[in-house]
Amino acid sequence: MEIRERQNGDVAIVELAGRLTINDEPGQLKEAVANAVKRGARNVLLHLAGVRYIDSTRLGELIAAHVTVTRQGGRLKLVGTPDRIVELLALAGLDGIFERHASEDEAVKSFN
Repeated sequence: MEIRERQNGDVAIVELAGRLTINDEPGQLKEAVANAVKRGARNVLLHLAGVRYIDSTRLGELIAAHVTVTRQGGRLKLVGTPDRIVELLALAGLDGIFERHASEDEAVKSFN
């Protein structure tokens, strides 16, 4: 798994790429999101276009990241979510939890 972070105004954009599996270092995603919040980002956008696979362990970490942001009064949204991950979210009953957007610009604007 690769994680890159950047800012677009008051929105932290966390780009994920590769396979998100139990073999990755635990807590990387949650830590990246928590660090963005600590640096002052109120809202976080997870860019998932480069994610080929996510297992249930990392799905749990995605939920933990969502909780971290919402507890600070912000919102966490997804962009570029591959169909396979959309299906996984639906199977897990989480499709109503995560707001998804097709483009980064649309997602960033939706925070306002």
